[in-house]
Amino acid sequence: MADLYEETIFDRKLIPAVDGMAKGEQSIVLTVIAGSEVDFGKHFVLERKRTGIGREKVNDIALSDGKVSKAHCEISVIRSPRGIEQIGILDLDSTNGTYVNGEPVVQATLKAGDKIQAGGTVLQLSYSDEIEREYHAKLFDFAARDALTGMYNKRFVVNELENYCRIARRSQRAFSVILIDIDDFKQINDRYGHLSGDEYLKHMAGLIRDTLRDQDIAGRIGGEEFLVVLPETAIDGAMQLAVRLRKRVEEFVLPLQGQDVRTTISAGVCQYQRGMKDVKELLDLADHALYEAKRSEKNKVMRVSIPTAGED
Repeated sequence: MADLYEETIFDRKLIPAVDGMAKGEQSIVLTVIAGSEVDFGKHFVLERKRTGIGREKVNDIALSDGKVSKAHCEISVIRSPRGIEQIGILDLDSTNGTYVNGEPVVQATLKAGDKIQAGGTVLQLSYSDEIEREYHAKLFDFAARDALTGMYNKRFVVNELENYCRIARRSQRAFSVILIDIDDFKQINDRYGHLSGDEYLKHMAGLIRDTLRDQDIAGRIGGEEFLVVLPETAIDGAMQLAVRLRKRVEEFVLPLQGQDVRTTISAGVCQYQRGMKDVKELLDLADHALYEAKRSEKNKVMRVSIPTAGED
């Protein structure tokens, strides 16, 4: 696509370009100031010549907003050796339109402070240096991550799950969830103390992260309970991943107070089905499979197949 914004240059002081930016120099950023809880507070640095915004994960900025089109709009940045010369926005024939400071636009130039609305999400354009970017990133982490394990917290991962349910209803794309519980975790706390239990949880989070793919989303949703969301994954693929994780945990040994601590996990796996009413129904089914895994032998992965259930 040709540059659409080259003819109009802003009458304002140029700032240094992002590429090769030294510490303390400024860059262009978009911050989500209104929208879904999942996206709120996210901070995006515009490092490319063109940045796509939309609902699909292939976009440079993927928004968890059902009112945003798959490919909603595009931001273009024109740079010269002197710095950033112009920033523009182009609507990509979105269903609900693109707005700048409350006005509908097809294409427009942007400046610092402008508010861009796509669907129900509002992003504000600004310039920030490295210190400010780190500050905003930490704010988002405080809101979205579990303080102990560094994984996403329950609110974030459940909101992500709700978004995938909405997408699946429209597109019939498969996705699955894994509900995980550490077997007999109370015994670790009772025998070695809660600080040792916390240490084990941190290592468990690491095992989960190392087992998952880049697109998978995992969070700690309870004391020793974890939820994994697997986009574009049918139940057979989800079972394979869950079994692989179960085996890694079974083989893992954590030295604590001069002793080797071992434990296992049980897991329930369920694929989203189009007829499901809501997220609660999906999680209830996964929880039922988890309960059956614990009730039988523990150290087990069980699946929910609608309408029958089986096991690994």
